[in-house]
Amino acid sequence: MNYGYARPVELIDSMDAQEQKLAEHADQLYLEDHNNNKKRTQLDALLSSMKAGDTLYVTDLFILADSTKQLVDLVNEAVDKKASIIILNKNLTIDTKTPLTFSTSLNLISEFQSDIVKFRTRLGMSEASSKGKQLGRPKRSDENIKKAIEMYMSKEYTLDEIKKETNISRATLYRHLDL
Repeated sequence: MNYGYARPVELIDSMDAQEQKLAEHADQLYLEDHNNNKKRTQLDALLSSMKAGDTLYVTDLFILADSTKQLVDLVNEAVDKKASIIILNKNLTIDTKTPLTFSTSLNLISEFQSDIVKFRTRLGMSEASSKGKQLGRPKRSDENIKKAIEMYMSKEYTLDEIKKETNISRATLYRHLDL
């Protein structure tokens, strides 16, 4: 039996794109309705129904696992069941017959970890935004910038005095003078 697994982690493919890619290969799809790493009920159901000779299709490694340890556990479970995992976007088959070089394995693990960091960062930023937190560096007060420019143009103050008085750095002052 060919299974497909997707969850709404839209780092590379949207959920719809994942489903379309999986539908070409899988007889049965298991779709999570959340992107959290806990309570992955669809993945648990899929793994419990897998048998020898079955194949699990996913678009990317980070869809399947949230950590290197979890990935190792999932791969070992599939190997123990004599099942295969196919990662569509990497054109990678994970089974007992396909050898991977050490270099290839390291590259895949590195890419996987990088994707997980990107996903967690985006998730954190999205949660912070939904709570009304301001993202990015705070803007400088227009009053202070105006005062710093006036002090600079008067030629009566050194850059250190301007910084001390207005808390506007040399680089920020020059950036605003160029405008």
